[in-house]
Amino acid sequence: MSAETARAEVSTQTPYLPTEDDTRFWQSAAEGHLLFQKCDQCSYIRWPAAGVCPECLSRASTWLEVDGVGTLWSNVTYRRAYAASLKEQVPYPVGLVELDCGVRLLTRLVDLPHEGAEVGMALTVDYREVGDHGVVPVFGPAKTVLPAVPLV
Repeated sequence: MSAETARAEVSTQTPYLPTEDDTRFWQSAAEGHLLFQKCDQCSYIRWPAAGVCPECLSRASTWLEVDGVGTLWSNVTYRRAYAASLKEQVPYPVGLVELDCGVRLLTRLVDLPHEGAEVGMALTVDYREVGDHGVVPVFGPAKTVLPAVPLV
């Protein structure tokens, strides 16, 4: 198979299909909630979801909703579509976001000027329909909330 044929096959693949372990993550994202597995034994919060904790090997876990606040750890601008449904959106930014809970999540970056993502910037979660992938968590600049001023 030539490299060109391989690239064509990658760009027309179907969207990601959830596994038994991460179905709850994708369902909750579609409902506007960000959930990760938390180990019942050692309290490690993990992504990707798995049947076993990578820290202590326990199989016991619960789903924990997090606030979706984090920091941009790394980023890149994709200049080609890795799925046919994203072809019209090229170029688009993707980032590795380190959430306050410790999880790092590879995600689309939104509401930023072109090439405007800066490592270390504060981000918050939003939920958007992305191509054929359905509703997924994406991250954009943190909204600045001004403190309330007491009325005198």
